[in-house]
Amino acid sequence: MDRAKLKLKFQQVYKLDDGNYNVSKKDTMKAMKVEYYAHTNIDEVYGEEGKWGLVDKSGKLIIRPKYIYPFIECGANYQVMLPYEYKKINGQKKVLSLKHGLIDKKGKIIIPIKYLYMEAMDNTGTYFRVVDCKTYKSGVINKDNKIVIPFIYDFIQASPDPELMIKTKYRDIYPDHIYQVKVCNNDLYGIYDLKLNKEIIKPKYKCLAIVAYNKFRIGADYETLNTLINEKEEIISYNLNR
Repeated sequence: MDRAKLKLKFQQVYKLDDGNYNVSKKDTMKAMKVEYYAHTNIDEVYGEEGKWGLVDKSGKLIIRPKYIYPFIECGANYQVMLPYEYKKINGQKKVLSLKHGLIDKKGKIIIPIKYLYMEAMDNTGTYFRVVDCKTYKSGVINKDNKIVIPFIYDFIQASPDPELMIKTKYRDIYPDHIYQVKVCNNDLYGIYDLKLNKEIIKPKYKCLAIVAYNKFRIGADYETLNTLINEKEEIISYNLNR
């Protein structure tokens, strides 16, 4: 099945990297004017409830249109979104926020669609930073819906620092494998080790950057990250050139 044939049935057709197609029978621009409003700007609109489905390579509809956004590929699965909060605006019911989850390529739910926010932390779709709808705390779960980092942090840095990406030549925003992440409480940062499954540096640094495994820069601000420490918070060197 090619895109041209699918366009005879659907107003929107987007081919995914795996060969399947995101499809919708509704027009994007029309939908974007009337249905889903963001908290940050009440005039900004992003999608429409019940809009997006999935067609496989043969042209068979395998997931009926019911999601508010096109699917996001996460390894062998898809991240999907449904409406979470509603509000009446000018007499019409509008969607104010979304809940996120993970499904497989047949539509089976793997991670319940219940998180206020969800973001893949690696290219393989193994780890996800998620935000709890009730507490608004951040944690990390894996693709099997197991909690990796408990929901005790205000924020978790989902992607590695730019310097780490350059040094390790990551091909994308996210690496194939991720071992340590920044965690934040009260605007102070620490380090959580996914391999050891524990917090190795408590959140106490105003500015902190991951340089490599067990190597971190600290400083008064992000323009002067001039001290290099290890996981034991021992100083390795001062006054590093950025």
